[in-house]
Amino acid sequence: MNHATKKCLITFIIVLFSMSFLHPSVSSARTQHTSFFTPTASVPSGQYYRSQEVALHSQVPKASLYYTTDGSQPTTQSQRYTKPIQIDTDTTLKVSVYKNRHRLATSTYNYRFVTREDIASSFLSFEYQGMPYRLYIPKNHKRGKAYPLVLFLHGGGERGTDNQKQLLANDGAVLWASPEVQKKHPAYVLAPQARNAVDGGFALTRNAQNEIDLTNVFQFSPDLHKAYDVLQHVLISYKIDQKRIYATGLSQGGFGSYQLNITYPRLFAAMIPIAGGADPSKAGILANKPIWAFHAEDDSIIPISYARNTIQAIQKAGGRPIYTEYASKYGYDHASWTPAYETPGLTDWLFAQRLSLR
Repeated sequence: MNHATKKCLITFIIVLFSMSFLHPSVSSARTQHTSFFTPTASVPSGQYYRSQEVALHSQVPKASLYYTTDGSQPTTQSQRYTKPIQIDTDTTLKVSVYKNRHRLATSTYNYRFVTREDIASSFLSFEYQGMPYRLYIPKNHKRGKAYPLVLFLHGGGERGTDNQKQLLANDGAVLWASPEVQKKHPAYVLAPQARNAVDGGFALTRNAQNEIDLTNVFQFSPDLHKAYDVLQHVLISYKIDQKRIYATGLSQGGFGSYQLNITYPRLFAAMIPIAGGADPSKAGILANKPIWAFHAEDDSIIPISYARNTIQAIQKAGGRPIYTEYASKYGYDHASWTPAYETPGLTDWLFAQRLSLR
């Protein structure tokens, strides 16, 4: 190799080396190019409990999106995207970007749905001092890290000893352990079960003849005492964030949630009582407590006056509770927990609350 040839070769190598810094690699450019054309979905692939509203998006100007929900390749004959898609069953969503009838890129999203029974089966089963309880432990929890805890107190219909009804009858417990909530807010979920007896339940709502009688409803019931003991046992046994302990309950459990927060005002960071109430003469204690309460105007078991009187007493003491009342026209009666636990933003609101330990 002569001197001139060597000089040309060295010059070529220097130029090539310099270009590697000044310009992205072919593979990097291809990645950026593909990323630009790739359509995206507002809800990632994964497991879900509740129906998901999926919005699609493309960065390509004046492009059209076509999609299928059966896993097949979208064409211009497929459904054209014009508004968010409601998905509530196992679905393979494929979406393609088209411009001038040419397909530019395709994305695939897989959505799998779990049932209430699926979630309930992930709760551990225990008993403490004669009270059955179920406990959900966050998956992949890190050793030494403290997590929030949600206490759920069920209603009169879920009393017993099977240690299942408090999970399967409604969403009061399973909601907080659902995949989408746990992914965003990993937390422990505790659901004790009260006795099926005249004086059983997290509030006293029956007389000696086992008839509905709210005369003693503001008393601290024996089962509520046991539920408090179970909670303390769990708080000692697991790494729980003491600033993020929450209470929610419905019917008897709604009264119980109020009663626990009034009796132990420095224990819970926030509460979601449903179809229940508190002693108006004591409710002022909750003036600084973050509360989102729910009740139905046509409730035939627990009159709406219990919720209204409680909220008014808290407001009179300077509190600012959130209160959702369902009008009679909706016909929820004594089941206001069904729409309550489906309220958009409810889970985010609860987990955003922190208890000041000062």
